[in-house]
Amino acid sequence: MRKKFLFIIIVGIFFLPNLLLAQVTSDFTISALVGDDLIPPTTPVMLSVIPVASTQIDVTWSASTDNILLSGYVLFRDGAPIATTTLTTYLDNGLLASTTYAYEVYAFDLYNNISTTSNSLSTTTPDVPVIVTPTASSTPNNSGTLLLRLDGFAIETNTNEATFTWQTNMASRFSLRWGRDDSYDDGYILNDIYHSKHQTLINELEPGTVYLYELIGYGPSGIAVSLKKGQFKTKAKENLNPANVQNLQATVTGSDVSLSWEMPFSEVDSRIRIVRSYLGYPTDPNDGAIIYEGKVSSYFDSGALANYNNQYYTVFVFDNTGSVSSGAVVRARRVTGDFVTTATSTGVEDPFEEELIEVPDFGFSANNINLSQGGNNFTFDDEVINLLENEAFVISIPFGSLPQHLKSIIVTLSDPADFGRSYSFLLRINKDRSAYEAIIAPLRVMGTARLQIEIYDFEREIIGRYRKQINFIAAKESMGEVFFPDKLVRMWQPIYSISSLIFLALCLILFLLWKRSKEAEDKT
Repeated sequence: MRKKFLFIIIVGIFFLPNLLLAQVTSDFTISALVGDDLIPPTTPVMLSVIPVASTQIDVTWSASTDNILLSGYVLFRDGAPIATTTLTTYLDNGLLASTTYAYEVYAFDLYNNISTTSNSLSTTTPDVPVIVTPTASSTPNNSGTLLLRLDGFAIETNTNEATFTWQTNMASRFSLRWGRDDSYDDGYILNDIYHSKHQTLINELEPGTVYLYELIGYGPSGIAVSLKKGQFKTKAKENLNPANVQNLQATVTGSDVSLSWEMPFSEVDSRIRIVRSYLGYPTDPNDGAIIYEGKVSSYFDSGALANYNNQYYTVFVFDNTGSVSSGAVVRARRVTGDFVTTATSTGVEDPFEEELIEVPDFGFSANNINLSQGGNNFTFDDEVINLLENEAFVISIPFGSLPQHLKSIIVTLSDPADFGRSYSFLLRINKDRSAYEAIIAPLRVMGTARLQIEIYDFEREIIGRYRKQINFIAAKESMGEVFFPDKLVRMWQPIYSISSLIFLALCLILFLLWKRSKEAEDKT
């Protein structure tokens, strides 16, 4: 009996997971090879051997079939194997001019059964072409002369790669040069294989950079033809900066300041750096005193207000690539002689009660303030702005829309669940210096919030203030559950799937049955 139950448990451990997972995954097929295969593939037929140049012959044969699984072909030239391939074509290159070559092929399967050898086809490579340099007085010979030309051309670019695809009216080889100027000194490709359809990839390019190129083709005659000259631009590198921390708060007790925050879900493996200054919010990870760097979610700054009425903190997030967030900011302050017992990012006053200020003389307007989320883009001039509550969004201002002597741009976002609370962030210049940006992690709360942009000069005087109402709405896949920032706790991902829990429950039942059986045997 004990062996029987042990057998049941073993079967459950090894087979139940597959049975359970089969209920929640797509269909699958299990194949097994049983026994020996003694049947060889069918014999391929050599179809054509075409000399396309004095050094190359294109070989083509028919496909073979096999009762189980065809593995490939072995190609012979003049009785000697030259290639093993799964294709039915081969470009035999590096040959001698005015030379006859014979080709045969056979197929083989998974069990190394070999078909009979195909028929043999022979051909002769042409003579080395005589290249005649035309003179100014010579008359072009158009009678039967076929010039190499492009039949199609395209370039696809990425951040550091470019793929060239083109066709020619005859088999040809090519050379490709490229560079940042017409010296084409960044790279060079020389291809000796003759094709009529071509594709080549060049890499190690710089993002957002314009390159010049020259494509030269060589037909069977050996005459060089300039097929294409032009330029292309690689794509700019995407902004991969991490999102800022959430729910940054400062609590003041005496002269001590306690900081707390929450890491966005997308940045749980990132580190943070806290930079402090009594002159204003640090706008750079090195702009001030670095008081902490690590992965905790709180920090105690002892005696920070012993000598100053205000301390300004910026919390930066660094990801594994070294990219840095724009920075979340908070101010700890004291009133003359009396310390504030609790201070959030807004202090004790409501920043949204202050009057709006237009930036003077710069041609700047609310239309320059952009919000983007996924494929949706808005400006402060839009009447209604709806953002999904479960996705990060980007706030940005074009780089050239403000003078470069400004000290800082601060974004303040009210808590949709509590208008009395708000969180502030810096807008910093992005990597390609196209915009001032901040990436805000998902709030995971539905409701209406107020978003304020404040622009300061180097004297820490505010020169512009803009405000907009934002609606955070549920995503289509949302099940109606709402998380509020002040109560949001980093939630554990489910340890087991439903199928795993069922499997564990069955294992427990089998164990209890085995234990009861063992106890019964012991009594007898």
